[in-house]
Amino acid sequence: MQIRVEKKFIRISPDKIRLVAEFIKNKDAEIAISELKFIGKSAASTVIEIIKSGISAAKDKDLDINKLQIKNIIVNEGAKLKRRRIIHRGRATAIAKRTSHIILILDDNENNKKPHKITDKNKNIKTVNKNSQEKSRPVKGEK
Repeated sequence: MQIRVEKKFIRISPDKIRLVAEFIKNKDAEIAISELKFIGKSAASTVIEIIKSGISAAKDKDLDINKLQIKNIIVNEGAKLKRRRIIHRGRATAIAKRTSHIILILDDNENNKKPHKITDKNKNIKTVNKNSQEKSRPVKGEK
C-alpha cells in the first residue's frame, strides 16, 4: 500500500531540496532518517519532517513501519515571493524568494526492492602477454 504525504510552501529553493531528495530515493524510511541527520544541508531537516509525517500516517493505517520504503520524492516549485532591492542611482532589482512543494510516496511492498547483482570483477580485465608489451622509453638523463 502506498502512502502519499505533501508539504507545501516551504521557504527553501527547490534546487536545494532536490540535492537531498535524490540522496534518499529507494531507501528504507528509517535508514533515510538516520542518514539525513548527518547531512549538513538545511533542507535535510525539512525532509526528515516529511518522512516522519509519512511514518505516522502509516501507523494510522496499521502498516508495518519496518518495511516502509521511499518509493519516490518529488520536489516542485511553489509560488515566488517577489521583492525589490534598492541599488545605485535610485534603481531597484527584482528578488524572487522561491518556495517548494514536496510530495513523498512511501510504499510497504517488499517486491519493489531490486536484488543486488553480483558480478565477476575479473570478467572485464584484459590479459596482456608480457612479450607483447612495448619497451618503455628511457627517462630523460638515462640511457
